[in-house]
Amino acid sequence: MLNYFNNNFLKSNKKTKIELYILPLLICVFLYLFFLEKGKNEDVEISSKLNYEEFYNKKFESSFLEFFSSLEKLAKKYEILILKNEKDKNIILLKAQGKKQSILNFIKDIENLNNFTKIDFFNMNKNEETKNYIFELKINLNKYYIKNLKEIKYEKKYEKVIVTQNSQNKEFRINAIVDDFAFINETWIKKNEKIEDYKLIKIDRNFVVLSNESNEIKLELLNEEYFKENN
Repeated sequence: MLNYFNNNFLKSNKKTKIELYILPLLICVFLYLFFLEKGKNEDVEISSKLNYEEFYNKKFESSFLEFFSSLEKLAKKYEILILKNEKDKNIILLKAQGKKQSILNFIKDIENLNNFTKIDFFNMNKNEETKNYIFELKINLNKYYIKNLKEIKYEKKYEKVIVTQNSQNKEFRINAIVDDFAFINETWIKKNEKIEDYKLIKIDRNFVVLSNESNEIKLELLNEEYFKENN
C-alpha cells in the first residue's frame, strides 16, 4: 500500500507535489491560529470576570467627614439650606431647601462626587411662603459604579484671620464645622486638638475659638446658614 502511494507521488506532476507539501503546513498554521485565538478569548473572559468581581466587592472607605464637607460646599455653591443631615451606615438622609434649578444642579453634582453616590429617593414640595422648594434625598453609598467623573469646582468662601506673634504671621481659614470637628487651613481639627500652637477650645454652630497662652481667636463661618447644626 505504501509503495503504491509512493509510486503515485513520484509520478505526479510538480504542481501536485507542491500542493501536497503545502497542505500539511496550512493545516498546522490553521490549528495554531485557532488555539491561539481561543486562548485569548479565555484570557479576556477571565480578566472580565476578575474586574467585575473587583468592582462588585469594592466598599466605600473614604472619610465621611470629607463627604459631609463636600455636601456642604455644594450646598453653599447652589445656595441650598441644609435642614437635616443624618447618616445610617452607608446611607445619607438629607433634607434641605432651595430654588428648583439649584436643587437639580445640586443633585447632579452629588452623583458626580465619587463612584459610590446613588440617589435612591427624592421628594420635593414647594413652600408657598418662601417660594422655595423643600426636598428630601436618600444617598446610597453601598455599591461601586463606573462613572465618568468630572472635576467639581466649589466656590470658596471663608473668613481669613492673620495673627502676628513674635514677628511671625500666622493665617487661619475656616471652611466647615461638623460635630466636634472644624475644617481649618485645609485640615480637620478635633476639639481640644492644636493647630499652629493654638488649641481649639470651643466649637459652636457657626464659629470656633482658638486659644494659646497670649491670644484668643474667633473664626466665623461665612454664609453660616448653610451649615448644619449637630446636636
